[in-house]
Amino acid sequence: MAALLGPLLSLPTTSWAGGTDARTLKASNVSVKIQGTSTLHGWQASARAITVTASIKPGGSGLLDEVSKKGLASLDLVLGVDSLKSTESKSMDKNMRHDMDSDKFPEIRFSMKSYKLKGLNVTAQGDLSIHGTTKPVTLTGLLASKAGGLLVTGNYPLLMSAYGIKPPVMMFGTVKVADPVKIVFSFLLSE
Repeated sequence: MAALLGPLLSLPTTSWAGGTDARTLKASNVSVKIQGTSTLHGWQASARAITVTASIKPGGSGLLDEVSKKGLASLDLVLGVDSLKSTESKSMDKNMRHDMDSDKFPEIRFSMKSYKLKGLNVTAQGDLSIHGTTKPVTLTGLLASKAGGLLVTGNYPLLMSAYGIKPPVMMFGTVKVADPVKIVFSFLLSE
């Protein structure tokens, strides 16, 4: 592991915001999970339909060097609300889609506006759109060199109510889902 991460440890602090003349990157091994709790148990839902689009400004010797010196030109992540599947039951999935109004708001979207890179740590500013509400957010994560690309991992805590989603109540009020949830993400960017 140290051999994979070694090149990243010597990276300078880098900031970047917007740009053109970029080339498209491939995203693979994409995972987005929403984790939460209720008065009954913890729960998790995984997205099955996720699209990550990213591009990089050319000008380095390899992907890691280009990210640290020139920067990503864009990064957008979109997941289909109807693709969320819980570890619990089909009725939970149905309730989740209903409470998120998936027929009116079928996607959750993050669009990066800028980022800062310091060693292995990345901090990305952008817009997060959920349930028809868009808010500026700051996501933090880690980079790792893997399989000739860059593995990006992180998580983001949020309140469902901040995006106009009422935390579900089920079984005549005996089961209540807690408002705070955590979005856990990972993906591999390569050329």
